[in-house]
Formats: sequence, structure tokens, C-alpha cells
Amino acid sequence: MSTRTSSRRRTSPAADTAESAESRPTPQEPPGHSDGGELLSIGELAKRAQVSPRTIRYYEELGILPTPPRTAGGSRRYPREYIFYVEGALLLKEMGFTLEEIRDLGQWALDRTTAASERTQALLESKVTVLEHRIRVLTRLHDLVMEATRGRSMKADQTPELLRMLGEEAQSSGLNSTDRSESHD
Repeated sequence: MSTRTSSRRRTSPAADTAESAESRPTPQEPPGHSDGGELLSIGELAKRAQVSPRTIRYYEELGILPTPPRTAGGSRRYPREYIFYVEGALLLKEMGFTLEEIRDLGQWALDRTTAASERTQALLESKVTVLEHRIRVLTRLHDLVMEATRGRSMKADQTPELLRMLGEEAQSSGLNSTDRSESHD
């Protein structure tokens, strides 16, 4: 499969995300893909990766999963390696990466250029900053909850702080109701 090249220079991941899905390059075949290996139906892949077939189709639509080969009848047939792609995407999602970031990381990994490496590095550095903040918030929440459960009464001024921090953590980790309803799992 070929990838699209562009004469204009992209300066940031944000510039890349502004493009429509139709103008994005399609992901290349997964490493190790061969026609001689076991091919899975969408249901078999979903079961092995512990997601719904809808999630598989959605990840394919977003470009997280490479477009799989199809049978003469048009059914998708996934090489076993796709289990790795789905599990990796789920792990990155759990770590706080957006689906767009997961797609970009996958495409940049296939790109193997200095620019792609720099974009990957910048994204990972920004995630480290976010994770370090979450660790601080969660550590403080842990301390407040432990203090409250050890039989000590919380001071009146600690309750609002605990509630504020819980709300901040829920918002920063995507635990609000709109994110849960769009999970595709």
C-alpha cells in the first residue's frame, strides 16, 4: 500500500488533525501480515480483543486499524496481528490518549521520519505532564479519603476541597457522562 505525500509542511499535530478523514493516508498493512496466516472474522477479532464488533468498525473508520482484506463476498478478514492493534489502542485509551492521538501515533510509527518522531515526542511529553498532574491530584484525594476513613472527622473546609478535587479528576480523566456514552464499547 502507498502513503500520500504532501508538499506542504505540517508544524504540529493540531495542523494534522484539521484535515478531514477523507484526505488522510490509509494505514499500511500491519507488520508481519502474510496471506498464509489465520484470518479472523470481525466477530472473532472482537471476541479475542474483548470489544464489540462496532468498536472494531469504528477504529477502522478512524484509521486506528488498517483496512483489512475482504472476502469475495465483502466480509472483513483480519490477520491475527490486529488483536495487537486493538489491545494497544485500548491500553493507550486507558492511559488517557484520545482516539485521534492513538490514530496519529500509529500513523507516525509507520512514517519513520524525523518530523514524525518529533511529533511523537511532543505528544508523549505533553501526556507525561498531564499524567504527573493526575498523579498529584489522585495522591491528594487518596490522602483526604484515608484521613476521613481513619475515624477522624474531616474538617469543614476539607469537604469542599475533596469535592472540587473529585470533580477535577473526573473531568481530566474523561469520567463525565458524555464521554462514557461515546465509548463505542
